[in-house]
Amino acid sequence: MKKILKSVGTIGVAAAVVVALGATAQAASIKGNNITLRVGSGHAPFITYVKEVSKYFVPNVKKRVAAETKYKINFKEHYSGTVVNVFDTLEGTQDGRLDIGAWCVCFDDDKAMAMNLGYYVPFGEPNAIKAGAIFAKIVMEHPDIQKDYEKRYKQKIIGLSGFNNYGLLSAFDWKRFEDLKGHKILAAGPNLPWVKGGIPVRTTIPKAAQQLQTGVGEAIVLFPDTDFKLKLHEATKGGFYTVTDFGAVTQISLTMNLRSRKKLPPEVVKIIDEEGLKYQAHSLAASQNDHQWGLDKLAGAGIKVRNIDPAAKVAWAQKLAAWPNERAQAITKKKKIDMGKIMRAYIAATKAGGHKYPVDYVIK
Repeated sequence: MKKILKSVGTIGVAAAVVVALGATAQAASIKGNNITLRVGSGHAPFITYVKEVSKYFVPNVKKRVAAETKYKINFKEHYSGTVVNVFDTLEGTQDGRLDIGAWCVCFDDDKAMAMNLGYYVPFGEPNAIKAGAIFAKIVMEHPDIQKDYEKRYKQKIIGLSGFNNYGLLSAFDWKRFEDLKGHKILAAGPNLPWVKGGIPVRTTIPKAAQQLQTGVGEAIVLFPDTDFKLKLHEATKGGFYTVTDFGAVTQISLTMNLRSRKKLPPEVVKIIDEEGLKYQAHSLAASQNDHQWGLDKLAGAGIKVRNIDPAAKVAWAQKLAAWPNERAQAITKKKKIDMGKIMRAYIAATKAGGHKYPVDYVIK
C-alpha cells in the first residue's frame, strides 16, 4: 500500500504534480499500429493484486495483441503513488491520467459506496476465490451496484479482485470479546465500524506502522500477508495474529477509461476484456494462497497465530448484527438503488456456497 512511511512525502508530491497536469492528459495513444496505454495503482507492486496486473495482465495482453492482431501494445506502468494515490485512482482513471486503473473501493467509500458490499456484511466467506466468484455473480445479476462507474465516472469494470481473510494483529493477548475493551484498534475506511468492543482508530497503510510504534494503535484489522510484507509485526514488537474470519472481501476493481476503449480497435478491446477476466481468476487465487503464506511468515517471525474463539466470534458479530441493514438503507437513499435487494441476494449466494454466518442479518 504505497511505498511505506519514508516514501509518503515524495509520493504525495509526485501525485500532486500529475494531478496538476491532469487537464492535459489524453486517453490511449495510437501511432500507426503502435498503441500505448497507461496502467497503474496507488499501491506498490509487491501488493498481490498490483503484482498480478504487472506480471500477469500486462504481459498477457501484450503477447496476445501481438500474436492475434496487426497491432503492438505498450504499457506505461505507474505504481506506488507516482501518478495516482490510493485515494484517487478512480478519479485518475476517469480524467485520463490512467487508461486502466487497479484500486481498492475501500478508499472510495462514498463514490464507490455500493461496491463496498462485502464490507457491509462482516464475517463472510473467508476464501478469496469463493468470495470473488460470489461477488462477481452479484455484480453481473445486479448491475445497479456498479452503474456509477460508467454513468458518472466514465470507466468500465474489466476485472475484480481482492485480498484474503481479514484478521487482527495485536500487541496484546486476548481471547474473549470482552478482552478488547479499552484497546485501540486500527482499521481503514468501510471496515472501521467492524471495531466493536475496543476503541476504533482510523488508519491508512502509510500511517499504520508509525501508529502501532507510537501506541496510537495497539492492533490492526488486516490480512496476514500484508501485515508481514509491511513489517507491522515488527511495529507491534511481536504479539498475536488472530484469524477472526471477518471474511475475504472482493474490494479491488480493475477499470478502464471509456474514452480509451472507444479509441482502440475492437479486436484489442476484446483481448483486454478477456484478459481482465483471466486476471480476476488468477489474482484471486494468488490472494488466497497469500493467506497461509502470511500466517506461516508471521509465525516464523515469532507471532503467536491462532483462530478466534467461536464464542468471541458470535459475541462480536452480535454487536454488528444491525449494521448491514443500516448500510443497505443508507445506500438505497443516497444512490437510488435497491441495496436491500442486492444485499439479500449477496447473503443468500454466500450461504448457498456453504458459508454460515455467526448471526442472521435481517435486511429490510
